[in-house]
Amino acid sequence: MRIQIKQGVALTVIPVSQFKNTQISVHFLENASKLKTSYRSLLANILETSSKKYVTQILVSRALSQLYGAGFGTTVMRKQNIHDLTFSLSLPNDHYLDSSEDLLSEGIQFLQEMIFNPLAKDDCFHEQTFQRQQANLIAYINALQDDKQSYAALQLQKLVFNEDEVQSVPAFGDAKSLAEIKNHDLFDYYQLVLAHDRVEIYVVGDVNANQVVNEINQWPFVDRSANSVELTNSEKKERSFQARTENQDVVQAKLDLAYQFPTDFRNDNYYAGIVFNALFGGSPLSKLFINVRERASLAYYANSSVDIFNGLMVVQAGINSQDKEQVLTIIAKQLTDMQAGDFTDEQLVQIKKGLISNYVSSLDLERVYASRELTNDLVGSQISAEEWIDQIQKVSRESIMKVAKQVELQAVYFLSSEVKTHA
Repeated sequence: MRIQIKQGVALTVIPVSQFKNTQISVHFLENASKLKTSYRSLLANILETSSKKYVTQILVSRALSQLYGAGFGTTVMRKQNIHDLTFSLSLPNDHYLDSSEDLLSEGIQFLQEMIFNPLAKDDCFHEQTFQRQQANLIAYINALQDDKQSYAALQLQKLVFNEDEVQSVPAFGDAKSLAEIKNHDLFDYYQLVLAHDRVEIYVVGDVNANQVVNEINQWPFVDRSANSVELTNSEKKERSFQARTENQDVVQAKLDLAYQFPTDFRNDNYYAGIVFNALFGGSPLSKLFINVRERASLAYYANSSVDIFNGLMVVQAGINSQDKEQVLTIIAKQLTDMQAGDFTDEQLVQIKKGLISNYVSSLDLERVYASRELTNDLVGSQISAEEWIDQIQKVSRESIMKVAKQVELQAVYFLSSEVKTHA
Protein backbone atom coordinates (compact mmCIF):
# COMPACT_ATOMS: atom_id res chain seq x y z
CA MET A 1 0.00 0.00 0.00
CA ARG A 2 1.52 3.30 -1.12
CA ILE A 3 -0.13 6.70 -0.68
CA GLN A 4 0.89 10.33 -1.00
CA ILE A 5 0.81 12.06 2.38
CA LYS A 6 1.73 15.37 0.76
CA GLN A 7 3.16 16.28 -2.59
CA GLY A 8 6.67 14.82 -2.55
CA VAL A 9 5.97 12.78 0.62
CA ALA A 10 4.99 9.12 0.18
CA LEU A 11 4.09 6.42 2.70
CA THR A 12 4.44 2.73 1.91
CA VAL A 13 2.94 0.20 4.33
CA ILE A 14 4.14 -3.39 3.95
CA PRO A 15 1.86 -5.60 6.08
CA VAL A 16 3.77 -8.82 6.79
CA SER A 17 2.93 -11.10 9.69
CA GLN A 18 6.14 -13.12 10.17
CA PHE A 19 7.95 -10.50 12.27
CA LYS A 20 7.69 -9.85 15.99
CA ASN A 21 8.91 -6.29 15.43
CA THR A 22 7.66 -3.35 13.42
CA GLN A 23 10.19 -1.39 11.37
CA ILE A 24 9.61 2.27 10.52
CA SER A 25 12.08 4.15 8.34
CA VAL A 26 11.86 7.73 7.13
CA HIS A 27 14.12 8.68 4.22
CA PHE A 28 14.90 12.29 3.35
CA LEU A 29 16.31 12.28 -0.19
CA GLU A 30 18.21 15.02 -1.97
CA ASN A 31 20.56 15.35 -4.93
CA ALA A 32 23.98 15.18 -3.31
CA SER A 33 26.62 17.90 -3.22
CA LYS A 34 29.96 17.98 -1.43
CA LEU A 35 28.95 20.63 1.10
CA LYS A 36 25.45 19.30 1.76
CA THR A 37 26.88 15.83 2.38
CA SER A 38 28.71 17.15 5.45
CA TYR A 39 25.68 19.17 6.55
CA ARG A 40 23.44 16.11 6.40
CA SER A 41 25.88 13.93 8.29
CA LEU A 42 26.16 16.40 11.17
CA LEU A 43 22.40 16.92 11.12
CA ALA A 44 21.86 13.17 11.49
CA ASN A 45 24.09 13.06 14.57
CA ILE A 46 22.36 15.98 16.26
CA LEU A 47 18.82 14.79 15.60
CA GLU A 48 19.65 11.29 16.86
CA THR A 49 20.77 12.41 20.30
CA SER A 50 18.20 14.91 21.60
CA SER A 51 14.94 16.80 21.11
CA LYS A 52 12.89 19.38 22.96
CA LYS A 53 11.21 16.63 24.95
CA TYR A 54 14.29 14.44 25.34
CA VAL A 55 17.04 16.97 25.96
CA THR A 56 19.85 14.44 26.55
CA GLN A 57 20.91 11.09 25.16
CA ILE A 58 20.02 9.56 28.53
CA LEU A 59 16.41 10.73 28.14
CA VAL A 60 16.30 9.43 24.56
CA SER A 61 17.52 6.04 25.81
CA ARG A 62 14.96 6.10 28.62
CA ALA A 63 12.15 6.78 26.14
CA LEU A 64 13.29 3.84 24.01
CA SER A 65 13.33 1.62 27.11
CA GLN A 66 9.72 2.60 27.76
CA LEU A 67 8.99 1.43 24.22
CA TYR A 68 10.06 -2.05 25.35
CA GLY A 69 13.64 -1.64 24.22
CA ALA A 70 12.95 -0.14 20.80
CA GLY A 71 15.95 0.60 18.59
CA PHE A 72 16.37 4.05 17.07
CA GLY A 73 19.07 5.57 14.93
CA THR A 74 19.96 7.82 12.04
CA THR A 75 22.13 6.93 9.06
CA VAL A 76 23.44 8.67 5.98
CA MET A 77 24.22 6.93 2.71
CA ARG A 78 24.49 7.71 -0.95
CA LYS A 79 23.04 5.86 -3.91
CA GLN A 80 24.81 7.28 -6.96
CA ASN A 81 23.81 10.96 -6.95
CA ILE A 82 21.14 10.70 -4.24
CA HIS A 83 21.97 11.36 -0.59
CA ASP A 84 19.72 9.57 1.89
CA LEU A 85 19.28 10.81 5.47
CA THR A 86 17.35 8.09 7.30
CA PHE A 87 15.55 7.86 10.65
CA SER A 88 14.83 4.27 11.70
CA LEU A 89 12.80 2.82 14.56
CA SER A 90 12.32 -0.87 15.32
CA LEU A 91 9.89 -1.73 18.10
CA PRO A 92 8.01 -4.81 19.33
CA ASN A 93 4.70 -5.52 17.69
CA ASP A 94 1.65 -4.84 19.86
CA HIS A 95 0.37 -8.38 19.27
CA TYR A 96 3.24 -9.83 21.31
CA LEU A 97 2.81 -7.61 24.37
CA ASP A 98 0.81 -8.44 27.47
CA SER A 99 -0.60 -4.95 27.72
CA SER A 100 -3.20 -2.68 26.21
CA GLU A 101 -0.62 -0.14 25.09
CA ASP A 102 -0.67 1.09 21.50
CA LEU A 103 3.05 0.80 20.98
CA LEU A 104 2.87 1.55 17.26
CA SER A 105 1.19 4.89 17.95
CA GLU A 106 3.73 5.71 20.66
CA GLY A 107 6.60 4.80 18.36
CA ILE A 108 5.32 7.00 15.54
CA GLN A 109 4.92 9.88 18.01
CA PHE A 110 8.49 9.31 19.21
CA LEU A 111 9.78 9.54 15.64
CA GLN A 112 7.78 12.70 15.06
CA GLU A 113 9.37 14.25 18.14
CA MET A 114 12.92 13.35 17.07
CA ILE A 115 12.49 14.57 13.49
CA PHE A 116 10.41 17.72 13.89
CA ASN A 117 11.22 19.01 17.39
CA PRO A 118 14.97 19.38 17.76
CA LEU A 119 16.57 20.87 20.84
CA ALA A 120 16.90 24.41 19.49
CA LYS A 121 16.40 28.06 20.33
CA ASP A 122 16.58 31.31 18.37
CA ASP A 123 17.06 29.48 15.04
CA CYS A 124 20.07 27.53 16.32
CA PHE A 125 20.52 24.05 17.71
CA HIS A 126 21.47 23.76 21.36
CA GLU A 127 25.04 25.09 21.24
CA GLN A 128 26.67 22.47 23.46
CA THR A 129 24.94 19.67 21.55
CA PHE A 130 26.03 21.19 18.24
CA GLN A 131 29.65 21.57 19.31
CA ARG A 132 29.81 18.10 20.86
CA GLN A 133 28.37 16.33 17.81
CA GLN A 134 30.51 18.36 15.42
CA ALA A 135 33.64 17.42 17.40
CA ASN A 136 32.56 13.76 17.63
CA LEU A 137 32.01 13.47 13.90
CA ILE A 138 35.30 15.12 13.03
CA ALA A 139 37.09 12.83 15.49
CA TYR A 140 35.40 9.79 13.93
CA ILE A 141 36.52 10.78 10.44
CA ASN A 142 40.07 11.52 11.58
CA ALA A 143 40.19 8.17 13.39
CA LEU A 144 39.66 6.39 10.08
CA GLN A 145 43.31 7.21 9.39
CA ASP A 146 44.12 4.47 11.91
CA ASP A 147 41.82 1.89 10.29
CA LYS A 148 44.03 1.19 7.31
CA GLN A 149 41.53 -0.99 5.45
CA SER A 150 38.93 1.79 5.59
CA TYR A 151 41.58 4.40 4.85
CA ALA A 152 42.69 2.54 1.72
CA ALA A 153 39.09 2.19 0.53
CA LEU A 154 38.53 5.94 0.92
CA GLN A 155 41.77 6.74 -0.93
CA LEU A 156 40.71 4.48 -3.79
CA GLN A 157 37.36 6.29 -3.90
CA LYS A 158 39.18 9.63 -4.25
CA LEU A 159 41.36 8.17 -6.97
CA VAL A 160 38.46 6.80 -9.00
CA PHE A 161 36.27 9.89 -8.69
CA ASN A 162 39.06 12.46 -8.72
CA GLU A 163 37.07 14.81 -10.98
CA ASP A 164 33.72 14.25 -9.27
CA GLU A 165 33.54 16.30 -6.07
CA VAL A 166 30.43 14.49 -4.86
CA GLN A 167 31.51 10.87 -5.34
CA SER A 168 35.07 11.52 -4.18
CA VAL A 169 33.77 12.49 -0.72
CA PRO A 170 32.41 9.79 1.65
CA ALA A 171 28.65 9.78 2.32
CA PHE A 172 29.40 11.04 5.86
CA GLY A 173 31.28 14.13 4.63
CA ASP A 174 34.82 15.34 5.23
CA ALA A 175 36.46 16.81 8.31
CA LYS A 176 37.42 20.13 6.72
CA SER A 177 33.86 20.92 5.56
CA LEU A 178 32.41 19.79 8.88
CA ALA A 179 34.71 22.06 10.87
CA GLU A 180 33.51 25.08 8.87
CA ILE A 181 29.78 24.53 9.50
CA LYS A 182 28.13 27.20 11.67
CA ASN A 183 25.26 26.39 14.00
CA HIS A 184 22.75 28.83 12.51
CA ASP A 185 23.62 27.74 8.95
CA LEU A 186 22.97 24.10 9.85
CA PHE A 187 19.64 25.00 11.43
CA ASP A 188 18.63 26.94 8.30
CA TYR A 189 19.59 23.92 6.22
CA TYR A 190 17.52 21.65 8.50
CA GLN A 191 14.47 23.78 7.70
CA LEU A 192 15.16 23.32 3.99
CA VAL A 193 15.43 19.55 4.41
CA LEU A 194 12.01 19.40 6.09
CA ALA A 195 10.43 21.60 3.45
CA HIS A 196 12.05 20.46 0.20
CA ASP A 197 13.53 16.94 0.42
CA ARG A 198 11.69 14.10 -1.23
CA VAL A 199 10.45 11.88 1.62
CA GLU A 200 9.83 8.14 1.49
CA ILE A 201 8.37 6.48 4.61
CA TYR A 202 8.21 2.69 5.00
CA VAL A 203 6.38 0.77 7.73
CA VAL A 204 6.97 -2.98 7.76
CA GLY A 205 5.17 -5.39 10.08
CA ASP A 206 1.88 -6.84 11.23
CA VAL A 207 0.15 -3.45 11.34
CA ASN A 208 -3.17 -1.84 10.51
CA ALA A 209 -2.47 0.22 7.40
CA ASN A 210 -5.27 2.70 8.05
CA GLN A 211 -3.95 3.38 11.55
CA VAL A 212 -0.47 4.03 10.15
CA VAL A 213 -1.86 6.44 7.55
CA ASN A 214 -3.86 8.32 10.19
CA GLU A 215 -0.83 8.59 12.49
CA ILE A 216 1.61 9.76 9.81
CA ASN A 217 -0.96 12.28 8.57
CA GLN A 218 -0.47 14.07 11.89
CA TRP A 219 3.15 14.86 11.04
CA PRO A 220 3.70 18.51 10.00
CA PHE A 221 4.81 17.84 6.43
CA VAL A 222 4.09 20.45 3.78
CA ASP A 223 3.73 20.05 0.04
CA ARG A 224 6.95 20.45 -1.85
CA SER A 225 7.44 21.35 -5.49
CA ALA A 226 7.81 18.61 -8.08
CA ASN A 227 10.88 16.76 -6.88
CA SER A 228 13.62 15.94 -9.35
CA VAL A 229 15.46 13.59 -6.98
CA GLU A 230 16.13 10.56 -9.12
CA LEU A 231 19.06 8.46 -10.23
CA THR A 232 21.07 10.01 -13.05
CA ASN A 233 21.43 8.52 -16.50
CA SER A 234 23.12 5.15 -16.27
CA GLU A 235 25.55 5.88 -19.10
CA LYS A 236 29.06 5.37 -17.76
CA LYS A 237 31.62 8.17 -17.84
CA GLU A 238 34.95 7.55 -19.54
CA ARG A 239 37.67 7.72 -16.90
CA SER A 240 41.42 7.49 -17.42
CA PHE A 241 43.44 4.88 -15.54
CA GLN A 242 44.74 6.11 -12.17
CA ALA A 243 47.40 4.64 -9.88
CA ARG A 244 48.86 5.81 -6.61
CA THR A 245 51.26 4.36 -4.06
CA GLU A 246 51.48 5.71 -0.54
CA ASN A 247 54.05 4.72 2.06
CA GLN A 248 53.21 4.48 5.74
CA ASP A 249 54.53 2.61 8.71
CA VAL A 250 51.95 -0.20 8.53
CA VAL A 251 52.22 -3.84 9.47
CA GLN A 252 50.11 -5.02 6.54
CA ALA A 253 50.07 -3.41 3.10
CA LYS A 254 46.73 -2.68 1.41
CA LEU A 255 46.15 -3.24 -2.29
CA ASP A 256 42.83 -1.87 -3.56
CA LEU A 257 41.71 -2.03 -7.17
CA ALA A 258 38.71 -0.45 -8.89
CA TYR A 259 37.16 -1.81 -12.08
CA GLN A 260 34.58 -0.33 -14.39
CA PHE A 261 31.64 -2.71 -14.06
CA PRO A 262 29.10 -3.10 -16.88
CA THR A 263 25.89 -3.49 -14.90
CA ASP A 264 23.29 -0.96 -13.88
CA PHE A 265 20.43 -1.72 -11.58
CA ARG A 266 18.34 -4.46 -13.24
CA ASN A 267 19.62 -3.98 -16.76
CA ASP A 268 20.37 -6.99 -18.96
CA ASN A 269 23.66 -7.69 -17.16
CA TYR A 270 22.38 -7.16 -13.63
CA TYR A 271 21.86 -10.75 -12.44
CA ALA A 272 24.88 -12.06 -14.32
CA GLY A 273 26.89 -9.31 -12.62
CA ILE A 274 25.75 -10.50 -9.20
CA VAL A 275 26.81 -14.07 -9.95
CA PHE A 276 30.06 -12.91 -11.57
CA ASN A 277 31.07 -10.96 -8.46
CA ALA A 278 30.28 -13.84 -6.11
CA LEU A 279 32.33 -16.19 -8.27
CA PHE A 280 35.20 -13.74 -8.77
CA GLY A 281 35.72 -12.44 -5.23
CA GLY A 282 32.45 -11.94 -3.39
CA SER A 283 32.22 -15.22 -1.47
CA PRO A 284 34.35 -17.82 0.34
CA LEU A 285 34.05 -19.99 -2.77
CA SER A 286 35.40 -17.27 -5.04
CA LYS A 287 38.49 -17.36 -7.21
CA LEU A 288 40.19 -14.56 -5.29
CA PHE A 289 39.65 -16.23 -1.93
CA ILE A 290 40.77 -19.66 -3.12
CA ASN A 291 43.65 -18.72 -5.43
CA VAL A 292 45.09 -15.58 -3.85
CA ARG A 293 44.48 -16.23 -0.18
CA GLU A 294 44.34 -20.01 0.17
CA ARG A 295 46.50 -21.58 -2.55
CA ALA A 296 49.12 -18.88 -3.05
CA SER A 297 49.00 -17.71 0.58
CA LEU A 298 49.70 -14.19 -0.62
CA ALA A 299 46.89 -12.32 1.12
CA TYR A 300 45.49 -11.97 4.61
CA TYR A 301 42.19 -11.21 2.90
CA ALA A 302 41.14 -10.87 -0.74
CA ASN A 303 37.62 -10.06 -1.84
CA SER A 304 35.53 -8.09 -4.29
CA SER A 305 32.35 -6.05 -3.94
CA VAL A 306 30.16 -4.24 -6.44
CA ASP A 307 28.59 -0.80 -6.35
CA ILE A 308 25.79 -1.34 -8.85
CA PHE A 309 24.65 2.27 -8.74
CA ASN A 310 28.04 3.59 -9.86
CA GLY A 311 29.01 0.67 -12.10
CA LEU A 312 32.08 -0.14 -10.05
CA MET A 313 33.73 -3.26 -8.68
CA VAL A 314 36.33 -2.95 -5.91
CA VAL A 315 38.91 -5.59 -5.00
CA GLN A 316 40.54 -5.31 -1.57
CA ALA A 317 43.55 -7.33 -0.44
CA GLY A 318 45.77 -7.22 2.62
CA ILE A 319 49.26 -8.36 1.61
CA ASN A 320 52.98 -8.08 2.27
CA SER A 321 54.47 -5.17 0.33
CA GLN A 322 56.99 -7.30 -1.52
CA ASP A 323 54.20 -9.47 -2.97
CA LYS A 324 52.38 -6.65 -4.77
CA GLU A 325 53.30 -7.54 -8.35
CA GLN A 326 52.68 -11.25 -7.84
CA VAL A 327 49.26 -10.54 -6.33
CA LEU A 328 48.37 -8.20 -9.20
CA THR A 329 49.32 -10.92 -11.67
CA ILE A 330 47.20 -13.56 -9.95
CA ILE A 331 44.20 -11.21 -9.66
CA ALA A 332 44.48 -10.37 -13.36
CA LYS A 333 44.57 -14.08 -14.19
CA GLN A 334 41.35 -14.71 -12.27
CA LEU A 335 39.62 -12.12 -14.45
CA THR A 336 41.11 -13.60 -17.62
CA ASP A 337 39.91 -17.05 -16.54
CA MET A 338 36.40 -15.68 -15.94
CA GLN A 339 36.41 -14.12 -19.40
CA ALA A 340 37.33 -17.52 -20.84
CA GLY A 341 34.65 -19.32 -18.83
CA ASP A 342 37.25 -21.15 -16.78
CA PHE A 343 35.05 -22.26 -13.89
CA THR A 344 33.20 -25.51 -13.36
CA ASP A 345 29.48 -26.15 -13.49
CA GLU A 346 29.69 -27.29 -9.88
CA GLN A 347 31.28 -24.00 -8.82
CA LEU A 348 28.51 -22.11 -10.58
CA VAL A 349 25.83 -24.22 -8.90
CA GLN A 350 27.36 -23.69 -5.45
CA ILE A 351 27.75 -19.95 -5.98
CA LYS A 352 24.08 -19.62 -6.97
CA LYS A 353 23.02 -21.69 -3.94
CA GLY A 354 25.01 -19.40 -1.67
CA LEU A 355 23.54 -16.24 -3.19
CA ILE A 356 19.98 -17.55 -2.92
CA SER A 357 20.53 -18.77 0.64
CA ASN A 358 21.85 -15.37 1.71
CA TYR A 359 19.00 -13.62 -0.06
CA VAL A 360 16.33 -15.79 1.57
CA SER A 361 17.95 -15.29 4.98
CA SER A 362 17.89 -11.52 4.48
CA LEU A 363 14.12 -11.68 4.06
CA ASP A 364 13.90 -12.46 7.77
CA LEU A 365 14.99 -8.88 8.51
CA GLU A 366 12.34 -6.16 8.52
CA ARG A 367 14.79 -3.48 7.43
CA VAL A 368 15.57 -5.42 4.25
CA TYR A 369 11.95 -5.02 3.12
CA ALA A 370 12.17 -1.25 3.56
CA SER A 371 15.57 -1.01 1.86
CA ARG A 372 14.37 -3.08 -1.08
CA GLU A 373 11.24 -0.97 -1.50
CA LEU A 374 13.27 2.23 -1.47
CA THR A 375 15.53 0.85 -4.19
CA ASN A 376 12.48 -0.22 -6.19
CA ASP A 377 11.05 3.28 -5.94
CA LEU A 378 14.32 4.94 -6.95
CA VAL A 379 14.94 2.74 -9.99
CA GLY A 380 11.28 2.52 -10.96
CA SER A 381 11.34 -1.27 -11.09
CA GLN A 382 9.50 -3.74 -8.88
CA ILE A 383 10.63 -7.33 -8.47
CA SER A 384 9.48 -10.04 -6.09
CA ALA A 385 11.69 -12.42 -4.16
CA GLU A 386 10.53 -15.26 -6.39
CA GLU A 387 11.51 -13.34 -9.52
CA TRP A 388 14.94 -12.47 -8.10
CA ILE A 389 15.68 -16.11 -7.29
CA ASP A 390 14.43 -17.23 -10.71
CA GLN A 391 16.66 -14.71 -12.50
CA ILE A 392 19.73 -15.82 -10.52
CA GLN A 393 19.00 -19.43 -11.41
CA LYS A 394 18.81 -18.52 -15.10
CA VAL A 395 22.26 -16.89 -15.22
CA SER A 396 24.35 -18.79 -17.75
CA ARG A 397 28.06 -19.33 -18.24
CA GLU A 398 27.88 -17.23 -21.40
CA SER A 399 26.24 -14.28 -19.64
CA ILE A 400 28.92 -14.34 -16.92
CA MET A 401 31.64 -14.38 -19.58
CA LYS A 402 29.94 -11.44 -21.29
CA VAL A 403 30.10 -9.43 -18.06
CA ALA A 404 33.70 -10.46 -17.40
CA LYS A 405 34.82 -9.25 -20.83
CA GLN A 406 33.49 -5.77 -20.03
CA VAL A 407 35.21 -5.48 -16.65
CA GLU A 408 38.08 -3.01 -17.01
CA LEU A 409 40.73 -2.03 -14.47
CA GLN A 410 40.35 1.66 -13.69
CA ALA A 411 42.44 2.46 -10.61
CA VAL A 412 45.04 0.90 -8.30
CA TYR A 413 45.77 2.25 -4.84
CA PHE A 414 48.63 0.69 -2.87
CA LEU A 415 49.32 1.50 0.77
CA SER A 416 52.82 0.14 1.21
CA SER A 417 54.64 -0.67 4.40
CA GLU A 418 57.93 0.18 2.73
CA VAL A 419 59.28 3.53 3.85
CA LYS A 420 61.29 5.41 1.26
CA THR A 421 64.75 6.51 2.26
CA HIS A 422 66.71 9.37 0.75
CA ALA A 423 70.45 9.55 0.32
